[in-house]
Amino acid sequence: MTDKETIFWNRVLELAHNHLSQTTFDFFVSDAKLLKIENKVATILLDSDIKEVFWRENLTQFTLTAGFEIYDAEILARYIFDAESIAETNTQLTEEKEVALSQALPPQENLSNINSKYNFKNFVQGDENRWAVAASMAVAESPGTTYNPLFIYGGPGLGKTHLLNAIGNAILTDNPKARIRYITAENFMNSFTKHLRLNSLDELKNEFRTLDVLLIDDIQSLPKKTTSGGIQQEFFDTFNELHSRNKQIVLTSDRNPDHLNDLEERLVTRFKWGLTVDITPPDFETRVAILTNKIQDYPYHFPAETIEYLAGQFDSNVRDLEGALKDINLVANFKQLESITVEVAAEAIRARKKDEPQLTIIPIEDIQAQVGKFYDVTIKEIKATKRTQNIVLARQVAMYLAREMTDNSLPKIGKEFGGRDHSTVLHAYNKIKNMIAQDDSLRIEIESIKNKIK
Repeated sequence: MTDKETIFWNRVLELAHNHLSQTTFDFFVSDAKLLKIENKVATILLDSDIKEVFWRENLTQFTLTAGFEIYDAEILARYIFDAESIAETNTQLTEEKEVALSQALPPQENLSNINSKYNFKNFVQGDENRWAVAASMAVAESPGTTYNPLFIYGGPGLGKTHLLNAIGNAILTDNPKARIRYITAENFMNSFTKHLRLNSLDELKNEFRTLDVLLIDDIQSLPKKTTSGGIQQEFFDTFNELHSRNKQIVLTSDRNPDHLNDLEERLVTRFKWGLTVDITPPDFETRVAILTNKIQDYPYHFPAETIEYLAGQFDSNVRDLEGALKDINLVANFKQLESITVEVAAEAIRARKKDEPQLTIIPIEDIQAQVGKFYDVTIKEIKATKRTQNIVLARQVAMYLAREMTDNSLPKIGKEFGGRDHSTVLHAYNKIKNMIAQDDSLRIEIESIKNKIK
């Protein structure tokens, strides 16, 4: 950049820093780069197109101000994206913001059905939810202006309800007088039915259409359009009224809007007006982080190997992890334990896993031997680093079967394969799993190996 461009960019950053919270600045602004200014157009590099909306809505005024100050001209902005060329965005909350977001609302003041224990501070972030978190934080920073509506979808137990409540708590921290309502779609239906029966629908309309923020959970639970009895129409009218007044709407669902087949098309279309983001199951590292965060609530010592064991046992959602800790708490309290070993954890969660296929105790070396015999490679070659095609396949199949057929954690499996990292095991497992879905011959091969192992 030229000296003048540098002065311009520093002024943009200064204005943004002065007008945005530190959290928002860190996520949306700090990693942006000015590439050049030509013909009164500033080319700005962002690491994701998801940030472009925020820049256009919230930072255009800053580029214009800096342009007139430095160039005495109107400087427009053009955004380009090249995620690989930028360092990963720093989304760590600052200490000051953490304190503000974690303040609990006094129960007598919480008239919005918002759970004060859910905030951005205690939401564990990973690659699978980082964009949902970023969008939620942006909505909390500037309700009704950036992503409206915000639609978050994903399977059960992945944190959608947590984010809804975190948005509400953050907004109430900044504006205690804000009219906010958190409600499930089912409770919205129940409320509608009650007011309909009492001939008091005007009260329902006044309750919801005068809100500043509507946070509605599990929108897929609205009754079918053929049996809704006017509920979808009422929600449609409420949505339109709030949106027309730039009031924030955030919805969650267990599926993408395009798959909400029981809802009217006009509703689904409106859900897609803003931003749609998904949350997927947490990876191993995120599950470890979640457990590390949650065990702070328990008076026991959890060695690292126990945490890793638990993280390897439950990989679908956060609720399973929370349930496992409750099971462990019950056993540990009964036995008056101070430290939770892997054996204690395995005993505690046995009942929780009883509905899953029971795992026979199979030594990993037996799996390696059978796989090696099938693919004509030795156990030594499977554990080594040689990467010829047949050895790599055998190694990955053996890792896949070790994950499928044993109760071992990913780190323990990695250790049995020449001291490999757990992420290598997870990569091998996912790769073989995907290959099986597309290659019937490989699926048959692996079933044959499994039968010999058993």
